[in-house]
Amino acid sequence: MLAHVAALLVSASAASGASAVTFAAAVPSGKALAQLAASEEALVALTGHARAARLVRSRGGRLLSARLRLWKLSGAAAARLVPELERLGALRYAEPSRRRDTLVRFTDPLSTPDLSYHLPAIGADRSEPPGRGFPITILDSGIDLSHPDFAARPDIVLLNPQLVSGPDRDDYHGTEVASMAAAAVNGVGGEGVYPQALVRSYDVRDELDDDAVVAGIEAALAAGPSVINLSLGGTEPSRSLFEATLLALAAGSLVVAASGNELDVGNPTLYPAAFPHVLTVGASNRQSLPTVFSSSGPTVDLTAPGEELPFQNPRDPSNHYLLAGTSFSAPLVSAAAAWVRTVRGAMTIGQLANLLRFSARDVGEPGFDERTGYGVLDIPAALAAPLPPRDAQEPNDDVSHVVAGGLFARAKPFVSARFQAVLDETEDPRDVYRVSVPAGRRLTVRVVADDDVRVALFGPTARTVLGTRSRLAVADRAGRQPETVTSANRTGRSLVLFLAVSPGRARTIANPSYRVELTFASAPR
Repeated sequence: MLAHVAALLVSASAASGASAVTFAAAVPSGKALAQLAASEEALVALTGHARAARLVRSRGGRLLSARLRLWKLSGAAAARLVPELERLGALRYAEPSRRRDTLVRFTDPLSTPDLSYHLPAIGADRSEPPGRGFPITILDSGIDLSHPDFAARPDIVLLNPQLVSGPDRDDYHGTEVASMAAAAVNGVGGEGVYPQALVRSYDVRDELDDDAVVAGIEAALAAGPSVINLSLGGTEPSRSLFEATLLALAAGSLVVAASGNELDVGNPTLYPAAFPHVLTVGASNRQSLPTVFSSSGPTVDLTAPGEELPFQNPRDPSNHYLLAGTSFSAPLVSAAAAWVRTVRGAMTIGQLANLLRFSARDVGEPGFDERTGYGVLDIPAALAAPLPPRDAQEPNDDVSHVVAGGLFARAKPFVSARFQAVLDETEDPRDVYRVSVPAGRRLTVRVVADDDVRVALFGPTARTVLGTRSRLAVADRAGRQPETVTSANRTGRSLVLFLAVSPGRARTIANPSYRVELTFASAPR
């Protein structure tokens, strides 16, 4: 559920062979419109059209995210509005607000090497965690502030009221997740990966509908950049949720998501874990091998312990119980990400994610594999590894991410004559840039990469770079030889073209870097 005015595939083009996230049509019709009408709540994204916003508000709509121009209203009202908004040219998409599930499976005194094996397994015992720094946002069922590891702590920031019933209820999941990330060193219970972290908490209650999760991300971004932990997921991709994760990236926040616990029940693809630009975490066991339940797939980035993790019983200081699930692997990585960002200083979110991915300790099959990603989280390695290259203008996976009124209210700037960037087969499957071509000039784009890439130019009317519609030129030779595309502007005014770069069909590495050079000459008449 996301995108522009047409259905959007989020990932590499079909020619590249990478996996894709497929959304239904942005403007629902037929059966999809009937499903929208039958949903209890719906989400409607607008282009920013003032009259459309007034219209939605008059039908009971409530603005959920000003950044996304996203409104929440009843499904019936949304379905009735779709034709009117489409006529106004103001509808980006409309979709039901679908439910996400917490990805949990349950099977100091707790910080002994035997009980808290997970801390040595990720190297948390070989480096001293820093003081308060880059925050962690737990977007879950809230934190119990009476729990011994969180009571009277000055470094807990509540982004909304926390309605937690107690350890015997499902709404204690957020407290358990937060404990894995940042339980205090206070002589009671266990220790988190980053005990002195600044922890922000947003309670999504027991709803876990897309609107609640999007509202939580919106609150997290309003509080400032952080690592946002999402130990939740569902099988239906959501445009609204995807756009919210992209906004987080653009705002300097890293989204970390649990891969899921569904390997032995069909291993369905789960979201937000399968979205590009989300750091996806699977679960490992005491032997650093993938657990029997951890969901696998091409979007798994790395693993962290997710089995037999001790948690202090808040009602009995002498007792604890064990947790299992990727829900509890994800906050280990979230805490490590905040730790690394605090110690190493300013970097892009892409660099932070890649530090954790590419420094992971390889386990299982050599190299990347769908069970473990790049391996098990290794904090000391992430603290010492060279900083990966920067990647400008992210997110820019399609036209709707770079034009005004799409994902962002303002358009991305035109690219310079020379620049460098990086692709990633699953996390950054395509880069799209705006190029201004003056009247009477011919544009030549030359791309040199360290692996096979595909380069295409699209005309001013393009709404997506998937497919061939509005495509002006394409270059897709096998191998590392430079790719060149050209287009002449024979009109009397400047034109805005879209340059798309994606992994080629003969690629041999998952994350090629490339250099772009733009030159202009007189267009032949």
